[in-house]
Amino acid sequence: MLQLDKRLMLMASYMTPGGYGVDVGTDHGYLAVFLVQSGRAKRMLATDIRSGPLSSAQRCIREAGLTDQIETKLTDGLNGLDLTGVTDILIAGMGGILISEILSARLSDLSDKNLILQPMTQSAALRSWLGANGFAILSEKCATVAGKSYSVIHARFTGEIHSCTPFEALVGKAKEDQSPDADTYLSALLHREEKALRGLCMAQQPDLSEIEQLKEQISRLQALIHQREERKS
Repeated sequence: MLQLDKRLMLMASYMTPGGYGVDVGTDHGYLAVFLVQSGRAKRMLATDIRSGPLSSAQRCIREAGLTDQIETKLTDGLNGLDLTGVTDILIAGMGGILISEILSARLSDLSDKNLILQPMTQSAALRSWLGANGFAILSEKCATVAGKSYSVIHARFTGEIHSCTPFEALVGKAKEDQSPDADTYLSALLHREEKALRGLCMAQQPDLSEIEQLKEQISRLQALIHQREERKS
C-alpha cells in the first residue's frame, strides 16, 4: 500500500468511510490512491489544473490498478465537475484565499459535503471565509513534516454564519489539538506574528492600530502556548 506523510494521513483520517471524494489539485495522486487502497474511499475523482501533475497521477493510479475506481480530470478547481454523490472535497497544498475562491465557485453545491482542507498559507483568511459562509470547523489537527508545520481543517455546512475574531481566525481549532505537532504549529504562528510586528514597527509610517492588533495577537498566543506548556509539565 502507498505510504503517505503525516500531513496527508491526517487528511485521509477525515474522509467519510466508504465515501466518494474529489481530490482537488491532486499532484501525484497519492492521496486518492491511498484512500481507495485502504478502503477508506469507495471512489475518487482526482483533478489538477496542470497536465504534468495529472499525468503523474494517472500513472500512479494505473500502477496501483485502480483505474476503475479513480477518475481523473484536467480542470481548474471544481469547475465543470458533476458533484452528484460526492461526499468529500479534499484540497491541499494551496493558499487559503485560493481554496476559498475554489469553494466559492461551487458554494451552492457544498451543503452536504465534508470539506477537508489543508492551506499552506493564509489559514486565517480561509477560517474567516468558512465562518462567513455558514461552515463550521468541526475539527482541526496539526502535522509537522520535514520541519514545516501544517493544519488540516475538517468543516461542514451548517448555515450558521459566524464572524471570526482575529485570534479565532489565526488559531482556529488547532488550539484544541494537544499533540506535540500542534505545539510546533502554534510556535510557528507566534514566530510569524512577531516577525510581522517587527516589519510594521520599522515602516516609515507605521499603522498604529495594526501594530496594536498584532501585539494583542502575540500576547494571546504567548499565553496559550504557556498554558499548554504548564499543562504538560
